[in-house]
Amino acid sequence: MQKRIYIVLLTFFISVILWLSLMLNQEYEIDTHLPVKVFVNKPLAVSGNIPSFIEVKLRGKGWDLMRVFTPFKLEYSYTLPDRKGEFSVNTRDYLSSSLGLSQKLTITYVYPESITFRTENYEEKYVKLVPRVTINCFDGYQVVGNLKLEPDSIKVGGAVDILRRLDTLYTKQYTFNNIKAPVFRKIEISDTLGNIILKFLDAVTLYANVELTAEKEFNNITVSVLNIPPDKDVLLIPQVLTVQLKGGVNQLASLDNRSLIASIDYRDVMADTTGALKPNFKLPEGCVITKVSPESIQYVIKKRS
Repeated sequence: MQKRIYIVLLTFFISVILWLSLMLNQEYEIDTHLPVKVFVNKPLAVSGNIPSFIEVKLRGKGWDLMRVFTPFKLEYSYTLPDRKGEFSVNTRDYLSSSLGLSQKLTITYVYPESITFRTENYEEKYVKLVPRVTINCFDGYQVVGNLKLEPDSIKVGGAVDILRRLDTLYTKQYTFNNIKAPVFRKIEISDTLGNIILKFLDAVTLYANVELTAEKEFNNITVSVLNIPPDKDVLLIPQVLTVQLKGGVNQLASLDNRSLIASIDYRDVMADTTGALKPNFKLPEGCVITKVSPESIQYVIKKRS
């Protein structure tokens, strides 16, 4: 019985091998994307609108196409001359000669057909990092304050004309769900400019303060009037408010009346036709107002004597 099982398995494996051999001897056409890697020696750097990938269609027998799916990844790699200037390369011709493709493989389609490279002087600077992070908290919790990155800026190097237009870099997109504790995570910086910009750091630490949500009432919040002309005065009725604020439990415990700024702009007073205005508020980051009493404030414009 056991011998018969071995014979069946052996027959199965031989059949699979024969089937694969037959299939791989047939001709196929596949689509692939080749990453673009450009090199130039300092003190020069790559400039221009260079694609991150090249679209390529290859036709050939399965055995020859297997290279595209092996750990040996194909890429479009080009080294620029050590001089300033503009260089145009025919993509199809360069791929055919540089990738060492089998003679049985044919490039049937490539986009773009050509790439224009430009070299400029190399420069370095620090740029601000902006987190692309979404934090969805567990019910009853919230993010308190702004998301923080450590470090919040990194040094980059590249062509002088590109760096002059580059002020910020973004992290990769991250989403954290059901969070109910502060977040400390290592996150990566986006590599969208990887083929023309040199980053001296690839990852940074994200910190997000997450606390239980609570509410707190603040009484006697003074309302001020901004941009009053020297010859005018504005009397508010009433002059103070009661504000119900929602935020993190520890955050609210640390706040007092000075943490909330309520104001009305004189220009809004002059444009108003109702005789009452809702004040504007400047709040600590992460806090929201759930109730204001009264909601609107009446006013009387007086001329200074």
